[in-house]
Amino acid sequence: MAPKYSAINHPPDNDNERHQSHHHIDLPALLNEAAETAHTIAKYAWLYKLLRFANEYTPLLDRHGIPDRHAIKRLLTRVVSCCCFLFILIIVIVSLVVYFFVHRGNDAPHKQPLTDPEKLVIEIPSSSFVKDFLHTYTAEPHLAGTDADRRYAEWTRDKMVEFGIEDTTIQSYYPLLTSPVQQRLAIVSGPPEFIYEAKLKEDPIPEDTTSSHPNITSTFHAYSKNGTATGRVVYANYGSRQDFEYLLRRGVELRGTIALMRSGGGVAAGIKVQGAERHGCVGALIYTDPADDGAVDKQGYPYTHPDKEYPDGPWRSANSVRRDSVEYISMMAGDPSTPGWGATTEQGGNGKEQQQRLDRDSSPCMSKIPSLPISYGDALPLLRATQNIGVCDGEGWQGGLAQVVYCSGPSVGEAELINHVEDKVTPIWNVIGRIPGEQEPDHAVILGTHRDAWVFGAADASSGSATMLELARTLGILLSKGWRPRRTIILASWDAHEYGMVGSTEWVEDNQDWLTEQAVGYLNVGGVAGQYFAASAAPSFHQLLYQVTSSIVTPGTEGTKTVYETWSEYTNSTEVESKPLPTIHNLGAGADATAFFHHAGITSVDLGMVGDYGVAHSAYDSFHWMEKFGDPTFEYHATFVKICGLLTVRLSDDRLLPMYPQDYSFAIRQYMDDLPLYETNGMLLGSIYKPLFKSVKKLKKKTRRFERRRARLDERLKEFDNNVKDAELPSVIAKRLAKTNKRIMYFERGFIQDDENNEMGRPWFKHVIYAPSLDQGVSATTLPAMTEALAESNNGDTEEGLVHAIQRTSRGLYAAIEALKTDYDDDDDDDIDDDDNDD
Repeated sequence: MAPKYSAINHPPDNDNERHQSHHHIDLPALLNEAAETAHTIAKYAWLYKLLRFANEYTPLLDRHGIPDRHAIKRLLTRVVSCCCFLFILIIVIVSLVVYFFVHRGNDAPHKQPLTDPEKLVIEIPSSSFVKDFLHTYTAEPHLAGTDADRRYAEWTRDKMVEFGIEDTTIQSYYPLLTSPVQQRLAIVSGPPEFIYEAKLKEDPIPEDTTSSHPNITSTFHAYSKNGTATGRVVYANYGSRQDFEYLLRRGVELRGTIALMRSGGGVAAGIKVQGAERHGCVGALIYTDPADDGAVDKQGYPYTHPDKEYPDGPWRSANSVRRDSVEYISMMAGDPSTPGWGATTEQGGNGKEQQQRLDRDSSPCMSKIPSLPISYGDALPLLRATQNIGVCDGEGWQGGLAQVVYCSGPSVGEAELINHVEDKVTPIWNVIGRIPGEQEPDHAVILGTHRDAWVFGAADASSGSATMLELARTLGILLSKGWRPRRTIILASWDAHEYGMVGSTEWVEDNQDWLTEQAVGYLNVGGVAGQYFAASAAPSFHQLLYQVTSSIVTPGTEGTKTVYETWSEYTNSTEVESKPLPTIHNLGAGADATAFFHHAGITSVDLGMVGDYGVAHSAYDSFHWMEKFGDPTFEYHATFVKICGLLTVRLSDDRLLPMYPQDYSFAIRQYMDDLPLYETNGMLLGSIYKPLFKSVKKLKKKTRRFERRRARLDERLKEFDNNVKDAELPSVIAKRLAKTNKRIMYFERGFIQDDENNEMGRPWFKHVIYAPSLDQGVSATTLPAMTEALAESNNGDTEEGLVHAIQRTSRGLYAAIEALKTDYDDDDDDDIDDDDNDD
């Protein structure tokens, strides 16, 4: 294994520039400067000797008793030089101290004045409208591919047309979907007191009228294997790689058993099932433990509601079930039978050439064992059957059920798991609305949210659909007042997200050539499950997020706090380490940004509102839950519309795209520091990293230069009113503006590199800076090829994979650099200072 010290050591860097929007001190840089200062003082220690022993430069034999005038002159010169040096040194040190105290704070980014469209997009959104939209979306269950799902697609299209987005259509795809037929779970052998038949359903709650709806979706796993499994039950905690390895080290037999795992722990459901399959389990059960999203230890900030189960509190109750997809999301997203091409026909073609669908055994992301989701009420008898058997002292293995001690087992009796499902090619319906741009109609800002739900999906993500519809109404009002966006805006309502981001992925795969050429960025409109803003984004979007949230007031604060400020308070209270800026997470998998970002290289952001949310993917994620706990006044829904709306207007209207490539170079340098060193035969090999060092250093140089020139262009553009069209600008300015925007757009594309020989084992994920963790599935791994190759190499495998990973990563960095250098037109730039094709 690699030693847990040292990140990769960078060559000394004399660049003292700080990022214009990051108000924090670079402590390692300060320490380096201090070390260099100490070295300098030591270097000039001779001055001290000179002052003390001036006669070293006088003749040894003073024949006349008169000092040498030249020696005195030399001495005085050196004394004056020494004083000047010390004076300058003091100024440098004082300046650094002042910089530290001035810039270490938690100040919000500078708020720029809002334009009239930006003011309107903040003023118009209404909590009453978004409430009505959510009430409609949650009236009946609408699993992907059902008649209710189709009716909601048609209603969404009709409302968008009504609001003035006339170019709105329904686009159908034909993916493989799973439908439940019959599910059963029972303990079928062992002592009579352990025999048990699981309910596998959620009880109606009288005050929540929709919970008794006749069409509530059965409790099942999408893409689970059809079949029956019988075996003793082994409790495997969260089902992580470390959890299974721990059981093996402790001598617990896994082969032929049914793994019982709790939901969460940062591990996606599909990765849990995949882990069980790899270790010889014949079936898998996933339940939701009260220690995770139940009413256990849910007191104090940031919790705002009683630590009670629904309907008395917002937390998961004993018979609440979290349905899930068990697609192996770390391998790919979308239709598992058409990886890399859109399922545009029932046969699986993409309109250009017919592609043969993969069968289940050939698909890289479909499970090979049956599985079921269950409630913790149904899990309790299984845990009782493992009492005092196997391992009972695993650190972090105890959940929130006080009735039992969590032991591994295997159980005293066998359980039978029946999972009868049907895999069938099924039509789904994406709704696509288009507002044409006036100045740059061929460049598009894309917003999307998913419409399908496991049942009602009030928070996940019918609230996103209601938000998107209110944003469409808001933009429609702007259009009626004569506003036209500079760039095209596309509003998308995705289908079949819950199966594995299927609707968005098929659309991206079907339109990838066009998207690569014309997409500016993708904004994923997530759900509203509470009062705290949260975001995951590419580094290029960070500054824009800080600027936008600084312009919007948080509800309930009488205008005293912005979303930026409450966001910062929340992340600093929930993160291990306090930071001067709110935390923006890296983009993993799990949101509809996945295909845009990881497969197509389109700069993306995933947005949402989080809080006390314990009913995900259950029948209790309902309008009643939202009205009682999630957002009773719907003011946070309206605030979310404002955030999404202001981001949309900024991206579609700003002359210069508000995306900043230099933030990427800062982030990548940090990721490099986080990598372990490669070790072989007890020796650390730094030379193997030289190509990567060189590409990272060059990326920093190019992005820094690009930002300087972009800033100068921005100053020139301020000389012209926003209403001045591009054709009315001086030709050199208009040309430079077009070129700069294209460079910003295409910068992210450089990070998309094909894994030509499938060296990394998952060719669908092409981004060299980020990918979902192989071991977790949802959270992001940085420099994934490097990280995975280092893990393999340090475990005794050949270093060939590491060399390939370095080459592929470096290739992506150089491609991104090239995007910042390319002219994108046939005309020479009239301003020679803007020629950055030099090194």
